Amino acid sequence: MNLIYFLFTLLLLVVNIAGVTTLASRWIPSFALARAAGILLFCLAMFFLEHFIGLGKLAWLWPLTTAVSVFLLYAERKRLCEQAFWRAELVFLLAFAYGLAWKWAFPVIYPTSERVTDLFFIGNYLPGAQLPPLDHWFPPNKFDFYYAFQHYAAALMGRMFGMGPGLTYNIAFALLMALPITLAWDFAARFLAQKWARWLVVITFTLGGTGATPFVHLSHTVPANATEQDMVNYANDGMWSSQRFIGLFDQRLNTEFGRSWFPNKAVGGWEPRELPSEDFGYQYYVGDYHPPLGGFFLLLLAIAAIGAIETARPSVRGTDVEVEQPAESTFVYEALLALTVPVMIATNTWTFPLQGALVLGWIAWRYLNRQPPDWRALLVGGIGGFLLLYPFLAGFAGKALATPIKFVQTQDHTPFMQFIAQHWPILLFAALGVWQKETRRLALLFSVVFLGLLLISELIYVDDPTGGRYERTNTTMKWWGWIWSGAVVAMTVTLLMSVRSWVRWVTVGALLLINIYAYDVARYWIYTGKGDLGKLEAHGLYTRDATVRDMFRYLEKAPYGIVLENWYGDAYTDSGIYAVFAVKPNLLGWPSHLMTWHGSVGQAWALKEQIRQFYAGTLPDAADWLVANKVEYIVWNYKDHSQQPAAWAQINQAVGSKYAWIEFQGNPDVHVGLWVRRP
Repeated sequence: MNLIYFLFTLLLLVVNIAGVTTLASRWIPSFALARAAGILLFCLAMFFLEHFIGLGKLAWLWPLTTAVSVFLLYAERKRLCEQAFWRAELVFLLAFAYGLAWKWAFPVIYPTSERVTDLFFIGNYLPGAQLPPLDHWFPPNKFDFYYAFQHYAAALMGRMFGMGPGLTYNIAFALLMALPITLAWDFAARFLAQKWARWLVVITFTLGGTGATPFVHLSHTVPANATEQDMVNYANDGMWSSQRFIGLFDQRLNTEFGRSWFPNKAVGGWEPRELPSEDFGYQYYVGDYHPPLGGFFLLLLAIAAIGAIETARPSVRGTDVEVEQPAESTFVYEALLALTVPVMIATNTWTFPLQGALVLGWIAWRYLNRQPPDWRALLVGGIGGFLLLYPFLAGFAGKALATPIKFVQTQDHTPFMQFIAQHWPILLFAALGVWQKETRRLALLFSVVFLGLLLISELIYVDDPTGGRYERTNTTMKWWGWIWSGAVVAMTVTLLMSVRSWVRWVTVGALLLINIYAYDVARYWIYTGKGDLGKLEAHGLYTRDATVRDMFRYLEKAPYGIVLENWYGDAYTDSGIYAVFAVKPNLLGWPSHLMTWHGSVGQAWALKEQIRQFYAGTLPDAADWLVANKVEYIVWNYKDHSQQPAAWAQINQAVGSKYAWIEFQGNPDVHVGLWVRRP
């Protein structure tokens, strides 16, 4: 039954997206841009509206939108067929299916990277309260301190189609990853007649290799006597080594080539700086529904809009045999380009300056070519975007932490050989761009923007709370991945259309070297276990146990209220798992994350200590403390019993007058269940 439900839900989603694309294509001829713009504008409008009135559950909406979508598809079937709508849909479906394949094989959300964090973000918006919503990790505070527009959009989809949090997370991930791929294809198709060339660019963008990929394979080998578990570990290493080469993988090379080219420089207590570059394709392996995904979407939306502007039909003067034709309007494309800048603030603030630099670079390039942009369109898109986001920005600006820009110190710069190994494709593409004149120096525009930003990243960084070997980690992780993803699409397309065959073939050779990463992806799929195959609800790791499954279901159906769970550590623990999958607030989320987002949060650290005492059975006036914090449900699971088996009786005696115990398994010596507040 689950499979039927999933397939039907996906069908409804695809039909609704096709309807949005059909409607938006009346004003935007490119179906890829129409699809992306239609979804973006719908989410922005709802985001704006719900800052004034929360619309709650929206499951009543999908029958209406589905009916309208079917009507539009039928009414405009002739136009759609004439304009290759179904070919554009096929590209989208293939991209969507690729993301779903990853989530079908690896659907579980557990405390690694930022999966739980992102599920918590989505859960904040799922109840449909007026924005900003309740902070589910720190009630009664509001969730107005993080750039979570893409998480709102995911929750909006979940509310419309009645999805649970895990299913919402996994489908939203596949959808948000599919949109940049379709935009990359749209950009490539405008300039490249050969389909193989388009596929080469899009596959390189989608797969996830980097300049370091060939060096990883030259610098590290798998021993001949490797066990099956070793192969699992090596397969996992292969997925992240190209992205986290500098300062991490380059410290464990095991070939003579690797040691001689990238010597270990850890001396006198000084640690090599960890400088990762997490590009678009790498996100499939990471599996996080984190802000960089939305940043890649807006990056490719801008690149595709530039492609549409630069390939717009010029005006044609009338002759004896031709009727005069005006130039194709680029107003909508330029407005969309400008819109990406303010939306980036609410999506991935880290790359907001880079998105602004891309748009400003295009504006300057147009003036250099004596083709000024349409400032009316830019103002409509830019100011319109800021107005739609103003209710969000009004609260967000006051809660944002100070993260000053600082100059990179000498000891924090990227080692020269590692810099070349990681970024040689961008340096090569920029050099080849000098030979490009066929596209009115469009290649030079992208070379200046992306190479310039790469060099700037060696001069400045965002000074976040991390330090030491991680001083620049967050900056390079966000910036280099964005720069690489934009460069690998925009720069290579302009090179592959060169009239000089040697430029094309050097570019092809570079892309093929990067795509050695396909071997790493295949090896990962072969060796990595898939015990939760198809369990898109994402909690299979926990609900394999029948007792835990029943507790999950109980909390999911119970009235909305604060859940108390034990503290197991300051971050990346199972604390809060019951609450997050039940879409309910947890009295306290991961304290270290709250510190990162809020700065000094003395209340959170005090709460942590009180929770620790409560689960030890030593908190004075425990029942009054729970009532004061408006706790409705208290989780006592197998882990709590194993750590402090004697504490259950003390807690039950302390809170029994105000909280009823519900047992979820039959062993009288091992209590597992919930305390629920009495009416």
